[in-house]
Amino acid sequence: MRARVESKVKERLYLHTISIMGSCLVIAASGCSREVKENPRITPQTSIASPQAEPQQDAQALLMKTMQSLQAGDVEEAGKAIRTAVALETDNSQVRFTLAIVLGQEHRYPEAVMMLDELAISVPETRLPALGQTAEWLVLQGEWQQAESRYKDVLAEVPEAAMAHRQLAQLLVRQGRRLEASKHLNALCQQGNIEEFELRALLSLASPFAGDIVGTNLEPIGPLGKARFAIGRGDWDNAATTLRSQKTLAPVEAALLGRIHAEQRDFANLESCVRTASELTSETADESFAWGVFAAHQGEHPLAVKHFCKAVLFDRTDERAYEALAASLVHLAAEREAAKVTERAQWLARTREIGEEMAANDQRDLNQLAELAQLLDQLHRPFESLSWQAVRVAYDRSILPENEQRSELNEINRKRIQLIESSGPAVTKEFILCGIDPESVRLSNER
Repeated sequence: MRARVESKVKERLYLHTISIMGSCLVIAASGCSREVKENPRITPQTSIASPQAEPQQDAQALLMKTMQSLQAGDVEEAGKAIRTAVALETDNSQVRFTLAIVLGQEHRYPEAVMMLDELAISVPETRLPALGQTAEWLVLQGEWQQAESRYKDVLAEVPEAAMAHRQLAQLLVRQGRRLEASKHLNALCQQGNIEEFELRALLSLASPFAGDIVGTNLEPIGPLGKARFAIGRGDWDNAATTLRSQKTLAPVEAALLGRIHAEQRDFANLESCVRTASELTSETADESFAWGVFAAHQGEHPLAVKHFCKAVLFDRTDERAYEALAASLVHLAAEREAAKVTERAQWLARTREIGEEMAANDQRDLNQLAELAQLLDQLHRPFESLSWQAVRVAYDRSILPENEQRSELNEINRKRIQLIESSGPAVTKEFILCGIDPESVRLSNER
């Protein structure tokens, strides 16, 4: 409990420093504008200067003018104002931070990053907000690894920093690293600070919904990201072509190509692909699924069971792996176990179906949202369930009286906090595997 309180204090300090140093001036950065909305104590007025300040030609008045110009979209005027402020107060850390923000708005990212890096050394209290802001610019420069490292540095010190979780999750999703992104999306979910399209991403970790590809600012980057987005559109051939166009496949790319061959039943290419993936990397969800399909094709169903179990342990949203697992269990005459696995696959398939419908249009069926929350409870994913319950209340706003809406949201929040404080319930390996022990299955031909 003490550690959680200390983390909360650090998070408030982090956000307060961002406010003071002027990073909320980044009008184009969704993370900053979102944080202002979510925390009414952080406002553009308090972050730069007192609204009672006289409009004189001093640094504070020029900072206010800079902010107003940026809000109006007049970057040129903002640049004039902040550079005049710098001439007046060269050593003012708030002025220097804001100049970096303007440089970022002018797309002069290397200079902006260098300025904040230097400021973080000379004024240590600016280090965390500087890390978060420079990470955004590094993403725009295509320096994804550096950006990721900086977001992780922020989270190492402020584990509950929602802004950093959100932006890092978006970066990982764009790169096709959806399982890694789920850790940060789940953190937002536990905080009760998650958006609807982010919740939908947790319904399908293997690939995005087609509607979410078009409806968000999550343009794919890199071959893995582009391949997963192609899969989300149902274009498996394009996904394979994207990966094959690389001179050298990264381990995760080879694993995904193996999955593509498995889904397309392209056994001529599947074997060599999965063997290459195995030589390059430790097991992943994609590789385990591909090996399972290959083993099942060879009639090695005990081995297939082992691989499919590994696949769902990596990604318990993967109904295709559960379906294949059930099929191999039927071949082994384990009908009772196969029935449980088939039921799990059906639950997951239904969550995906609901997610696809929501991604495709703006209309919401309240009964469908209630069904989704119930399914997630059955799948032992309570934080997601509570978040979708909150979404349902929000869409029920036109019917539900305000006091009842507030009461329902308070109850949802109470349950969320209770779950956090009880440190559970943790999903068990036994539940994920529907009670199957893959080690007890006889393996007739280990790879």
